[in-house]
Amino acid sequence: MNEVNPQRSYEELIKQAHAAYQGLRLDEALERFRAAEALQPESFEVHLGLAQTLTRMRREEEAYRAAGKALALAPERFEAHMALGILHFLADRHDEAMAALRRAAELAPGDPEPRLILAQVSADLRRFAEAEAELGAAHELIEAMKDQRAREQMLALAWHVETYVYLAEGKSAEAAESAQKVISLERANPYAASLAYSNLGILELRQRRYNQAIEYLERAYQMNPHMHRAALALGRLLLMRNQPERAAEVLGQTLERMPTPADGTERFFYAMALSRSGRRSEALNAYRQALKEGLKGINKLGAWWQVIWLSSWRWAVIAVGVGLVLVWLIFFKPTPQTLTLVVLLAVILILRRVIGRRLRS
Repeated sequence: MNEVNPQRSYEELIKQAHAAYQGLRLDEALERFRAAEALQPESFEVHLGLAQTLTRMRREEEAYRAAGKALALAPERFEAHMALGILHFLADRHDEAMAALRRAAELAPGDPEPRLILAQVSADLRRFAEAEAELGAAHELIEAMKDQRAREQMLALAWHVETYVYLAEGKSAEAAESAQKVISLERANPYAASLAYSNLGILELRQRRYNQAIEYLERAYQMNPHMHRAALALGRLLLMRNQPERAAEVLGQTLERMPTPADGTERFFYAMALSRSGRRSEALNAYRQALKEGLKGINKLGAWWQVIWLSSWRWAVIAVGVGLVLVWLIFFKPTPQTLTLVVLLAVILILRRVIGRRLRS
């Protein structure tokens, strides 16, 4: 019987994990890195891969732990500092991000990626001159790269960063142009392309070109369903455009993947999509959950009404309404004109509800 070589298995798992990571098959990448970790729990490469994968999956706490472990194992490796810097950047911890990314740039002065992320942090801080300087320095390093595939991969990321800076400056047309450049290198860098599709979707949404926005956001979601911002925007837009079934699918899957929402807002829209899809019991549970998650404002009032309307209290509400109408008719004796107006309003509401159902079916 042939014995399995643990080292060979480890190397194969790492190779498979990196291929899945680059192809945005993030669940598969995570599985492979975890399996490699079981074989070599103190591997720098494993913990760096876990940090990078979990970051793209927006699993922040786990990503921080993995990045911290990688940094402890090899503090001289720039990749660990960069992984930590990216996490700080995504969490809007700008000072920590700057420190980690500058250390990464010091350790690897010939690598463009730390400078690209530094440009994004500078743009967040509205230090656009610094962002342009970092972006320019990164482009020079990219041009000097000899490996064509690696150069194209970094160039796609650079154009994404350029898009990011333009968006921060409010230059929508320039941002859209840069995003299209990223998409032209989709095969070289699928992750950057998924971000470009998301940015284009948001830009189209701002211009109220809803069909094009849906197309871009759907593409971003299909490429990387862990991009919660794009997925939530897509779900709301589908709901607004009378596509509740697809909206419920997207929002439901996104809520399963992301941490518990802070205020219940996204759960509220998920419940609305379920209700409009005719899934009343699921909608009722979702509205209740949204209230537990701390829903506020007008949405909280709407959720409470839906909880009453979708539950067994519905008929009691109808009975009370009918009773109030009878009291009004008997004791206040409204004029024929008033009655006609009330009947017309009721007919309009009924027709709107019936037609809305037919349009969604």
